[in-house]
Parts: sequence; C-alpha cells; structure tokens
Amino acid sequence: MTAGNTWPQRLSKYALCLALGATAVGRLMSQARSAAQDQKQSMPAPSPAASPSPGTQPSAATEPVGAVEQVLGANLKALEDPTILFRRVWIETEWNKYRDGSNDLEETLGGSWAWRVSDRQEWAVRLKLPYDWHFAGDSTGDSNKHGLGDIKVGTATAFRLNDSWRAGGALELRMPTAEDDLGQHVWRLQESASVAWDATRWLTFSPTAEYNQSIAEKHGAAPQHYLEMYSPAIVLLPHRWLVMARYEAKVDFENDNYVTQSGKLSVEKLFENPRLGFGLSIKKPFNTGNKAFQVNFMVSYYF
Repeated sequence: MTAGNTWPQRLSKYALCLALGATAVGRLMSQARSAAQDQKQSMPAPSPAASPSPGTQPSAATEPVGAVEQVLGANLKALEDPTILFRRVWIETEWNKYRDGSNDLEETLGGSWAWRVSDRQEWAVRLKLPYDWHFAGDSTGDSNKHGLGDIKVGTATAFRLNDSWRAGGALELRMPTAEDDLGQHVWRLQESASVAWDATRWLTFSPTAEYNQSIAEKHGAAPQHYLEMYSPAIVLLPHRWLVMARYEAKVDFENDNYVTQSGKLSVEKLFENPRLGFGLSIKKPFNTGNKAFQVNFMVSYYF
C-alpha cells in the first residue's frame, strides 16, 4: 500500500469532508433560520386550535400539552414515514453480515433541514457522510478495508392532504466518493414517492416506492437499475415508544427482473428534553442470497 493510501491520511480526508459538510450545512441552517424568523414576524399569530407544523418543535412551556404530544409522536414516526419532515442531525451505525463470513460496517453522520412552505407543505434538504469498514470473510482474495464511503445529498417535500392523509416525494444523488473499493463506483439518482394514512392515532401505514438508476459508471462498474418498495405498519405505544414492521421488495432490472424480499422490525424511543430519538432495527432477507442479516442503530437530535 502506498504512503498516499495510509489510514491516517484517509481519516484526514474524511475529517476534512465532515468539516466542509458541517460548515455548508451550518451556513444553510443559519440562512434558513433567518428567513424563517423574518417570515414569522410578518405573519399573524396562529390560532390556539391550529395544529403544529411537522417542521416545528413546540415548547411545552408555550404550547398546549396536546400540541406537544402531537409533535413528539410525529418525531417518532419521522424515521419510518417519509411524509413527515423535521430538522434533525443523526448518527447511524449499519452492520451487514454475509454468509461468506465477511462483514460491512458503516457509520453515517447525517443532517436534515426542513422548513414550512405553506400551511400544508414542508420542504427539506439532507446530507449523509458515511465512513465504511469491510472485514474480510472466507472468499479468496478478500481483505480488510476502510475509508470514506459514497456521500449522498438529497431534497424532499411533503404535503398534508387532510387530517389523516399525507403524500411526499424525494430526490437523492449518490456520488462515487468512496475509497478502497468500498463504494459502488456509480453516480446514482434515487426518486421516491410515498403516501401515508393515519388509520388511528396510534397506527399508520406509509407505503413507499424508490426508483434507482445509475447515470454514470466509473472503473468499469456495472450499471444499476432497480425498484424498491416498502410497506410499513407503524404503531405508537405509550411512553413515547414505537414499533414498526415492514415488508420490502426489490426488483433488479439489470438482473433479469430478479425479486429480493425482506422483512424489517424496528423499535424506537423518544425523549423530550433534550429531544433525542433512539432507534434499533433488524432486517432479514427471505431469499437465499449472500446477505444473512442487517442491523441498524440510530441516534437523532431534533431541533
């Protein structure tokens, strides 16, 4: 391995990317906050009966208890329901275990800034900065690797159709920034559409479809073209707990329309002060592929 490829230099590159990303997000947040304050000053005070916007975080000292609990419940559901947008930063750990004995570990620092466009619409931008580790398995030629992963930037919008129905859409760009062959070597666009129905105050269904297609490949990488569909059932529990069961299907158009099916189970807990959310999930493929299972743990701070 050359001196330019040593792990201290890779960590330095990653730290530089984190600093640049944090600076950009900070500037964006500062500008958006100033614009939001100017808009708020020019608008009349809302009626006490008005429901809070998903992008806002009411204080228990200034808002009715019902309004606070409503937003706390939306905070909980936001991780699993793309039609709910909030301002938050998070750290996510993802562990993938494969049948050949290898393991992938990814640590992602993410940020999302959401703001209110109208009484029924929110908009958001987001940034994800990953750092990846690959631990070799039994395959010949496999080796341990680590380095910066593929950075993702995206934007999303969501509409409240009425008290029970919402709809949303998002666009995300995955960039081939990974080191040490840890990424997929493609520029890939992901377009998604979601709809959500609050069947009751404690039960929500939010099916989502994500269409993925690479727009450019590097180093001879194979083109990517597939559709992913999610069908989650979200249940709010007392004391700000949540459980979610989700069926997933992936149709790979580059692999003779092969369908991969999976099941995912999540448990989440939200604390009010400070507003921290903790989520743990496990995903198990039903097909006999190389992946054995996937585990995710996320810590989110809402502001």
